Amino acid sequence: MKCLTPEHSLKGECRFLSANMYARSIFGEDALANISLEEHEEGPVTGHIRIRSRTQGIALSLGDKITMNQKKK
Repeated sequence: MKCLTPEHSLKGECRFLSANMYARSIFGEDALANISLEEHEEGPVTGHIRIRSRTQGIALSLGDKITMNQKKK
């Protein structure tokens, strides 16, 4: 996925990140992911990822890939 959020918006010291990501499948389907993460003083990083697309298949596929990567760590 490609980050649509300008790089200067991602710099700096804070405990919260919000970014937009974009991808296009080999079949020409578009997908947009909205990512919001928060780092707590004590504990894990928490957040939400929302995936949107015109077709349900690509959103489910991207969601499965994200879930698999989270379980590895």
